[in-house]
Amino acid sequence: MDKLSELNNADKEQAILLLEPLIERAPEIAKRVASRRPFESPDDLRQAIKIELLELNETELINLFRAHPELAPENPLAMTSPSQSEQERLNLTSGENEHRARLAELNASYRDKFGFPFITALVCHQNMDTVLSEFEARLTSNRGTEVEQAIEQIVIVSSSRVGAAFGGEDEITS
Repeated sequence: MDKLSELNNADKEQAILLLEPLIERAPEIAKRVASRRPFESPDDLRQAIKIELLELNETELINLFRAHPELAPENPLAMTSPSQSEQERLNLTSGENEHRARLAELNASYRDKFGFPFITALVCHQNMDTVLSEFEARLTSNRGTEVEQAIEQIVIVSSSRVGAAFGGEDEITS
């Protein structure tokens, strides 16, 4: 049985457990997505996640955003395994990262300005230069735009995680 069939045929609790790693620390969204089964393809699963994210109210969104780790956090082991892997690829889990001090400044400025951590889909970045450029550019943005950006980035991350877990294309189409 393939992973998608396993998800479709799982009981509700098991389905939620299979979905939780796809959306950072959001068991309620996993529960909502599970209720949309069966999924005919990984793209159907991606769309279900996107729909559930877009249906969240502002309070739910901010709580979701705040559950995400900052870049290069002090305690990388506090992150979920998928986040650790994503950040590790760019050496953001190492205390020896040359960008650690700059990222700490940017993280603090962003959180102070917007009230939640900077969220970017590291899967879209080949190196730290592009991460830092995006981070600095988004700091000049307004809160409404950043809420939209955070949702978009979470959709991309979730889509990538769906691809890794269930196969199919890595990106959601709008």
